[in-house]
Amino acid sequence: MRFPKLFERLATLAPLPPEEWAKAETLAKEQSLAKRELFMRPGDAADRFAVVLQGVFRGVRVSPRGGESIKAFRAEGELIGAYAEMLQRRTSMTAIEALEPSRVLVFQTRDFQALEQGHVCWERLARRVAEQHFLLKERREQEFLELSAEERLVNFWEEHPHLKGRIPQRDVAAYLGITEVGLSRIMSRRRKRAAD
Repeated sequence: MRFPKLFERLATLAPLPPEEWAKAETLAKEQSLAKRELFMRPGDAADRFAVVLQGVFRGVRVSPRGGESIKAFRAEGELIGAYAEMLQRRTSMTAIEALEPSRVLVFQTRDFQALEQGHVCWERLARRVAEQHFLLKERREQEFLELSAEERLVNFWEEHPHLKGRIPQRDVAAYLGITEVGLSRIMSRRRKRAAD
């Protein structure tokens, strides 16, 4: 077994026989990416996904006017890929960029589909991953509807302490849907309140 820690993490989501994981490892390819290198570009076929072994990635949508919207950050043990486009059999609309030197384990969608046909554990794992993905999106939507930018910032760092010092402030601001200046003001107010 080449990636025992990854196997253990995935097995917490759904029962995964070691022999099935051994099959998956033979199909996957390890890839290294430099800081700012893209795993996927808009227009690429959404025919692959990866598990992050080391590093941090951001999923970015760019508007026709050039503005960036950060969809998500993904770090060790998490999946990257254009999941919605994969389901719709469309090309990617998202850029997936490494924010630091990174390594990923890449799977072709067709290979994963072949695994699913061979053993029910892969369908269960895929369902659990999809459920987690849905819950994350639901939580983010609810936060935008109900919470202030400051409350969203507090929640972000509570949920992602492993990202502190690893992502630029401008990306945090874009993820929260505010400007970098707005984020600086919030942080300044919080520091002032903490000092009082």
